[in-house]
Amino acid sequence: FIHARIDLTREKRYTLTKPTRDLLLALDDEVQIDVFLKGEFPAGFRKLANSTGEFLQLLKDRNGSKIHYRFISPEEKIPGTEISFGDSLVGLGAVPINLTVQKKAGESSNIIFPVALMHYKGRQSLVSLYPGASGRITQEEINSAEALMEYQFAKSLDKISQTARPGIA
Repeated sequence: FIHARIDLTREKRYTLTKPTRDLLLALDDEVQIDVFLKGEFPAGFRKLANSTGEFLQLLKDRNGSKIHYRFISPEEKIPGTEISFGDSLVGLGAVPINLTVQKKAGESSNIIFPVALMHYKGRQSLVSLYPGASGRITQEEINSAEALMEYQFAKSLDKISQTARPGIA
């Protein structure tokens, strides 16, 4: 099947910038992106998960042979171990959000990791997907997260794909 999209937004929100396109085309090995936004979430985080999926598909459309992604629940165990992905994310510096949702029977508490983990040539980088640190979800924070998504992924990919560190004099 063919996947195509036309970006009619004034700010070209659904179009990759030239530096990001160049970065993707310069990849010489595969990039695995694990997104930890899988599970039952309130509408705001579902929207963020959907936006992340759409953005990653945009990356895959640009260089499909090198970009691979999957959505993982932080509660799942790392294959071959008894350690959950959430525990390893905390060890990498990810800050979870303890989200309390009001339900008919009472309250439900969810630990959410709005992050992605990018792997390239044996290196990894944590990508923050949500700027808010509180359990409150505001539409402004969701919009801000969507607007910053390309920058966050491109910055992390550039960081882990650089083989030589720049010298500072």
